[in-house]
Amino acid sequence: MEAQLEWLRRAALVLRRPVQVFGTLRDESKEAAEERQDAVVALAFVGGIAVALGLAGADALHGLDVLDKLVWIFVTGFAYGFVGYWVLGWGLGFVVARLGGEGSRRRTRHVLAFALAPLVFALPVWAVWPPLIVLLAAWSLALLLVGLGVVYRWSLPRAAAGVGLTVVWLAALGVGLLSVLTLLGGGFE
Repeated sequence: MEAQLEWLRRAALVLRRPVQVFGTLRDESKEAAEERQDAVVALAFVGGIAVALGLAGADALHGLDVLDKLVWIFVTGFAYGFVGYWVLGWGLGFVVARLGGEGSRRRTRHVLAFALAPLVFALPVWAVWPPLIVLLAAWSLALLLVGLGVVYRWSLPRAAAGVGLTVVWLAALGVGLLSVLTLLGGGFE
């Protein structure tokens, strides 16, 4: 329990001392991965909420009462967080391995999750002015680059190449999947 609380503290500390926190992610033991799992789930959920709010736009929740808004934010955030963590984490793990990153894909997903820490501010930022979420996303991207650099001992350009190739890889898979679905279904109408 104490170790899990320490990882929750590190989830906040990554905003001020990212190199120190990402350095602790080099420990790939089963015990360390299990201890940080609660923090990873919380960060993925927060990332999902930020994506949901970012994609919703300013007026998307306008007609809903407070309880409906909270339910929408929770359910949509959970869905985006779950899918984003696994799909982006899988893609990033695939690319990192091909660029010579040693270690498990779980560690790569954990780097991704800790990079989502700035998105904890998404709800208040969204309430003030929704376009500011882009700044939080940029901060998360910067943390992802730092995290990959620290954990895999990569240079910043190599980490940026890994993220860029992940985006291209997942986009190509998405286009391929949509193409197959279109061919099988006769098109979207």
